[in-house]
Amino acid sequence: MRTEVLPDQPPAALPGGPEPGLAVGEIRTGLLRNSRTLPHGAVAELLNLLPGEPVRRSERPIAHALSPDVVNGVDCQIATKSGGRMRAVGTILTHAVIVGGRVLQTSSYTTIASHGSQRRLPWSHYTARPGRIETIARAGLADLAAGYLALDQEPGCLDLGSVSERLARRLQSSAVLDGHQPLRFQWTRLRWAARYGLDDDTAEPSAQFELVDDTVRALSLRIPRPPATPGGAVDLGAILELCRDLALHDWVLTTLTRRIERADPGSGDRRRTTAELSPAIDHLLPLWMPGARVADELSAVWEGFERRPGFTRQWEAAVSRVRDQLALHTLQLLANLSAPDTSGEIGSKIEF
Repeated sequence: MRTEVLPDQPPAALPGGPEPGLAVGEIRTGLLRNSRTLPHGAVAELLNLLPGEPVRRSERPIAHALSPDVVNGVDCQIATKSGGRMRAVGTILTHAVIVGGRVLQTSSYTTIASHGSQRRLPWSHYTARPGRIETIARAGLADLAAGYLALDQEPGCLDLGSVSERLARRLQSSAVLDGHQPLRFQWTRLRWAARYGLDDDTAEPSAQFELVDDTVRALSLRIPRPPATPGGAVDLGAILELCRDLALHDWVLTTLTRRIERADPGSGDRRRTTAELSPAIDHLLPLWMPGARVADELSAVWEGFERRPGFTRQWEAAVSRVRDQLALHTLQLLANLSAPDTSGEIGSKIEF
């Protein structure tokens, strides 16, 4: 599924704009192991990954809390589109997000400098540049992005997903949570690569989104004119927000759809169907707000996804099925209550 085909062309810097760059990452999304919505105080405690560093929170349009970034050093290989491998050294950043007091997202990401330093530099050079890894040899951004998105990488290549997964496991085992899973679900993985600052025919960002299998997704972004910070640097946080927002809504839609399939509305057992769907109503339906936190400069990506494959159309169809089942169950209960009691009528058989 895609909004546009991404042309494979050499990057060139925009006049007066940022240098061409590449950011990559992977996001894990799932439900907190807690029976109820997590209170604000517990959210802050859970996301206190670095003592002394604040947890950033907002309440509108939906409760959202973001942990500080944790820095990890890496010395690894990066796969390329041509099938080769290239050494890279630097640091990656990892954080966690809780949305609506219910959903946990862990995200690891970095930018890749592909100019080629020709040799490994002292660690002090890399630690002074958090969230950046540098290739030892020169490489093309398109080649690196396509290689990273290939999900069948060999061991030893850059694996941001495993770092995100470790953080998710750590947080899910926290004593802050009561350990009760409110509904059955599968974690999803969104692996993404974003090329930005490109001299393109259009300033509009474009994207390719692929459902690799039941739980794995791949997102390729091309952002000719990325959002900028007040200081003029590329606002990587805005790109991350877009990726997390897409990962969140893909997970919510996938989980609700599978819950409906599990409930088997066509079975005729309204009571069982309603019991299966009730947790989804409590924990999933309040989360649907696509694009609400996405920067204006990147809103065209969500608009493209709304046209095809049509996330909100799919969501509304799924929610309608849930509401229809609840309405049918209610009508069945009312019909049972209004049915006449014939146990005492003449001709009825009464046994002692």
